[in-house]
Amino acid sequence: MRFLFLSITIATILVSCNNQADKRLDVFSNYYDAIQKRSDDKWNFATDTVKLWFDQKEGDPVLQIKGQGSTGKWKEWDEEMKSTSVYDSLWFDEADGAVKGFFQENNEFYRLIGKSPTKTLRTYWFNENDKIHEILIYWIPEVNTTTGDHMAPIVEWAMKNDSLEIQELYPEGRLVPSKENAIRWKKLLTKYNEAKRH
Repeated sequence: MRFLFLSITIATILVSCNNQADKRLDVFSNYYDAIQKRSDDKWNFATDTVKLWFDQKEGDPVLQIKGQGSTGKWKEWDEEMKSTSVYDSLWFDEADGAVKGFFQENNEFYRLIGKSPTKTLRTYWFNENDKIHEILIYWIPEVNTTTGDHMAPIVEWAMKNDSLEIQELYPEGRLVPSKENAIRWKKLLTKYNEAKRH
C-alpha cells in the first residue's frame, strides 16, 4: 500500500512538472512572437516590470517597464542595423523553474565587419502567475568574437581614407550608438568592403 501511494505521488509530481514546463514554454513562445512583431502584446505574458541582467545576475538590473517603450540610442542603432535575435534551442530547466535557450544575434554591422552572429544563453524566470519577470542574457566567451577583434584593419584603412569620419564614429575604440551613426557606419563599411574587393 505504501509503495502504491509513493508511486501515485511520484507520478503526480511528474505530471505537475510536465504541465508547468509546457505552460511556461508556451508563455515564452507567445512572448517571443510578440517581441519579433515589436508588439506590446508581450506584456500579456510578462509582469509590468521585467528585470534584465547581462552576463551575471548581480547588481542593479535594467528595468523594462510596461508603457515605457525604449527610446534609447541603442534601440535606434539596433533598428537601423536591422538587429535580429533567434533561438536555435530551447528547454525548461526544472531546477530553476526557468525557460532557457541559446540565441543567435545578428545585424548589418556584424555582417559588414565580418563578425559571426553572437551566441548568448538566455534564462527567463517566471513568477507564481506564470509570467516572465526576470531575464539573464549571458554572452558566451568561448564561442564569440568581440567587435574589437574585427576593427583593427577597418580602422587602419579608415585612418588613411577617411580619418575624420573614423575618429568621430569610433572615439577611443568604442561605438557611439545612434541612428545617425549607424547610417554613417554603414556607408563607411560599404566603402571599406568595396576597397577590399579591388
